[in-house]
Amino acid sequence: MDRETLNEMVRLKFDSRKVGGPDIDLVKLAGDATYAAEIFSAVEQLPDESLVLLAITLRDKFGLLPAKPAPSSVDPSPTHEKPEAPPPQRYMRGARS
Repeated sequence: MDRETLNEMVRLKFDSRKVGGPDIDLVKLAGDATYAAEIFSAVEQLPDESLVLLAITLRDKFGLLPAKPAPSSVDPSPTHEKPEAPPPQRYMRGARS
């Protein structure tokens, strides 16, 4: 684990404690994916925007974010598509062609 990630984990622990969030065991956070997911979910419910962003960043670094968002149930494709018009042609005859 790199130094930046370790610093972010420590910041999450102490900032979470300051705003009344969960007490975080750093060793367990680094080694147990289930515990980490529970802690990140709890921290994301706190009213501090910087803590939420930090939790999401760490969740991404720990590989706990899905690779791409889940598809929505609404079909985003339009029902009627207009065919593309061909590009206008340039006038090629004349004094300045």
